[in-house]
Amino acid sequence: MSDFEPTARTRMRHCAHKARYDRDTVYQIIDDIPECTIAVCEPQTGLPRQMVSTHWRIDDALYIHGSNGSGFCKLLAAGVPAAVSIAATDGLVLARSAFDTSINFRSVSVYGQFEAVRARDEQLALLQAFYEKLVPGRWEEVRAPTPQELAATFVLRLPLSEAVAKVSEGEPDDQAEAPDVWGGVRVYRHGWGELVADGASGDKPLPASLRRLLER
Repeated sequence: MSDFEPTARTRMRHCAHKARYDRDTVYQIIDDIPECTIAVCEPQTGLPRQMVSTHWRIDDALYIHGSNGSGFCKLLAAGVPAAVSIAATDGLVLARSAFDTSINFRSVSVYGQFEAVRARDEQLALLQAFYEKLVPGRWEEVRAPTPQELAATFVLRLPLSEAVAKVSEGEPDDQAEAPDVWGGVRVYRHGWGELVADGASGDKPLPASLRRLLER
């Protein structure tokens, strides 16, 4: 598909040079960062509400899952307009003045309406895709969801049609202002750590999916 067209909600005027509307950049950020914040305006009260969730992407749609007893998920399933924010910090930009000190980051904002995936076979396939994104190969090593578990779960789809990425990167650019002051970037590292067995798995060998995970 073509790049995202800027809209009234996604067009950036301040620091417009940091905006990215190409799908490659938007999708890479969505795929790299495992959690998002979803915000809506509750129709009954007019008050804002938000929820943090894990997410995954397949083609041109973003997916989340949750309990079908959740009031927030019911709002999303009803098609209440939603805003999704995905962001990660990559570094502290140590400029030569306090005013110019900033952070390097990657973020995506998505707007639209979620829809509930109702078909059980499609739900199962989407949940498997989510699980395989987290730990490739482990779906076949664990117990599959039961019909009761699937019946208690919402899988919600948000078509990716209105989105923008914002990226700030690089080193300080104020060298000429105070040439005697040290400047640079303190890198912010985030990611998965070591595997820690639970009390019932201490002597069990690692399954193949987790061995491959460590090898990566």
